[in-house]
Amino acid sequence: MHIYDKEFVQRELPMTKQEVRAVTIAKLQLKPNSVLIDVGAGTGTIGIEAATYLVDGKVIGIEKEEKGLDTIRENVKKFNLNNYELIHGRAPEDIPNISYDRMFIGGSTGSMRNIIEHFIKYSTSDARLVINTITLESLNETMTLLKEFGFKDVEVVNMMISRGKKVGPYTMMYGENPIYIITVEKKEKRDDK
Repeated sequence: MHIYDKEFVQRELPMTKQEVRAVTIAKLQLKPNSVLIDVGAGTGTIGIEAATYLVDGKVIGIEKEEKGLDTIRENVKKFNLNNYELIHGRAPEDIPNISYDRMFIGGSTGSMRNIIEHFIKYSTSDARLVINTITLESLNETMTLLKEFGFKDVEVVNMMISRGKKVGPYTMMYGENPIYIITVEKKEKRDDK
């Protein structure tokens, strides 16, 4: 089920907005038994919403910020999820070395190369990787790395959301930050790299 922003407990860290969450989760193409690694979970909104779609699967969220952990725990409890595991740590070193078929990267803290290497090494052959970036520098670094690692069909979607707000008798549109949603499939990675 889609969860609206207002339904989440929200604290200090920024939250991925509901429209971006909807597209990001669609790009993950979750299966009922998917195992999703949520890297840089932040407030946990992507992983928590994804967990509601996983009947027999689970989400493993990795977050280094203490304030994010408390918010995630509150939301996991609020949505009564028993298929969300939270790890306080950094990626890739604190990602369990298990087989998984989906990975979402919302934050990499400068470790994008090593996180993508983990994805290549441990994910299943039909795995999908979705990366959200806000800055042009992160977009450039991510695209360069994906090409270097031999991914040939890299999909990039740029989303720009505006919200209507009342200004007297009028409605004015106020823009959110544009975001880039990058998607690759492991099976479409060239074997010669």
